[in-house]
Amino acid sequence: MVAIQKPSASARAEVLIFRDSSFIAGGVSLAVGTGGTAFAALSNSDYVIAEFPPGEREVFVQARTAKPTQVQVKLQHGSRVCLRTSASPSTLAKVAIPVALIATGYHFYLDEVPCPSPEGLSKYRLIPVSYAGG
Repeated sequence: MVAIQKPSASARAEVLIFRDSSFIAGGVSLAVGTGGTAFAALSNSDYVIAEFPPGEREVFVQARTAKPTQVQVKLQHGSRVCLRTSASPSTLAKVAIPVALIATGYHFYLDEVPCPSPEGLSKYRLIPVSYAGG
């Protein structure tokens, strides 16, 4: 995980990514990042809030060596975009056939969703983000 550049206070938007708890791939850490670089790792029931400058941004999640799942988000100053990630049910079938799991890895969904309420987030654990130069 690497530190990301902290945006200026006058041009800042947030991305909140939360991972649903699931038995499927529950023990697998999930890298979260942008621009091909991971800035956080999520386990079951974790979430992260990262600040970026406004504009278009591609966000990804990736489990181990699997192909990343990516989504494009539009960030506006002073607003928050929320993304939910969860293990694909196809992973359960792959566990039954280990060769398939080795070949393709764990697949996770990444979807833009309405932001959870503070009460809804209370069942998740916040993972801190490191910022460069701040």
